[in-house]
Amino acid sequence: MSLLNRRAITCAVLGALVSTSAAAATAKEQKRDGAPSIVVLVSVDTLRADVVSFDGYARPTTPFMDHLAADGVVFTNAYSTSSWTPPAMGSLLTGLYPTSHGVTTGNIQHLDRIVQPPLPNALTTLAEIFQKAGYTTIGVPANRHLMASLGFGQGFDFYFGQASFRPAPGVNREVKRQLEKAFGPLWRIRWKQGKVFLWIHYFDPHDPYRPNRSWLARYAPAYRTDPAAFPANMVMRDLHERFPHPDAAAAARIRPLYEGEVAFWDRQFGILARELGLDAHNVLLAFTADHGEEIAEHGNLGHSQSLHEELVRIPLLVHWPAGLPRGKRITAPVSLVDVYPTLVRLAGLKVPAAVQGRSLAADMRGQQVDPERPVYMELLPPKPHLLAMRTGSWKLIRSLDPDHAVSLYDLSSDPGEHNDVAATHGALVRSLQRRLADWYKSLSPAPKQAAVPLTDKKLEKQLRSLGYIN
Repeated sequence: MSLLNRRAITCAVLGALVSTSAAAATAKEQKRDGAPSIVVLVSVDTLRADVVSFDGYARPTTPFMDHLAADGVVFTNAYSTSSWTPPAMGSLLTGLYPTSHGVTTGNIQHLDRIVQPPLPNALTTLAEIFQKAGYTTIGVPANRHLMASLGFGQGFDFYFGQASFRPAPGVNREVKRQLEKAFGPLWRIRWKQGKVFLWIHYFDPHDPYRPNRSWLARYAPAYRTDPAAFPANMVMRDLHERFPHPDAAAAARIRPLYEGEVAFWDRQFGILARELGLDAHNVLLAFTADHGEEIAEHGNLGHSQSLHEELVRIPLLVHWPAGLPRGKRITAPVSLVDVYPTLVRLAGLKVPAAVQGRSLAADMRGQQVDPERPVYMELLPPKPHLLAMRTGSWKLIRSLDPDHAVSLYDLSSDPGEHNDVAATHGALVRSLQRRLADWYKSLSPAPKQAAVPLTDKKLEKQLRSLGYIN
């Protein structure tokens, strides 16, 4: 054996010993201060809460997440702040409602500019909090609305800036590529030796719904004999053309495709999570979605057209066996804006005063939860101008468009919001409207930031097919 080879082997052995010592030191430090050194945030595009099996869905759509839920804390009434990606993800990463972070639009109305404003630099993002605390911050989002040029890369040391629409296997590969960029060829050993904040955003349940054939063979056997009856691989523009008046028959063809996408994502994320040890005892992992999806429940398809339950109720699971109870379920309503302060507090860091959400850490550890605490939702122009609030079992939806329509639902007896009881509960409607108006007036205005030029013709074509260009 040459001297050079002996030196290489010696260096490798010494490096491994140093790595082991560093890992042990990190573990001791984490045990001493009670804060996690690895914080992982996983969000999934277009994932409604009532189609994940750990939330009670009859079909096993999310067996891997069910495994995490058994050892974690599940919030069964978690709500997004809006019913589509730009405002919802702005809220997740800033802890602010859409009016206050400013990313309230995303349609392209003119081909020379994107109407979606960037996430303002003046705001302190979740990644910036962890970055300032010495965490290596890594972001891998699979949605073009989350490009670095639109401000979502703030605070990330490593960021998949193009954020293309890609299936879960491609996202998993990109996660590992970014980890290698951050920690070098030995990243599998090194990435957990320090402090890391990792955000992954998956796209799979979003249209077009790709056919998960093993799922369809089990739950939609008609696909095998008549695949043309199922609108697989169709973008929302084409789905609206095929089903101009969506009904139960249309839903029966679409829902198995959507379920299959969810099941496909769960399997792929499970592969990555086990490979990276994201389900480990001392890794703090939060899992949620940006919004849900309507599959003909109120006569429409897709999202961003209303604030009904199928569009705004989202899954929320926090898994950290080393620091939180196992198998706990919390039914009190909570909001997407609460995720930011919750992760910051669990990491032992200070939550900025401007954050509008509240930490759920004490709730998960047994503090009395206020079941009447209101949560709020917004949908702003050029979408239908709607506000909504839920408090207890009551949900009010108010239009700020010229019709000024108001709807009231008792979710305890009508979880699907099919029976509007506003006409028979006048006093309650007036009280809730005053509270909703007071909340809306209290929101701080967003810092102003210029729109971003659109020069990518491929992006233009993708956004047009997905319905994002007017």
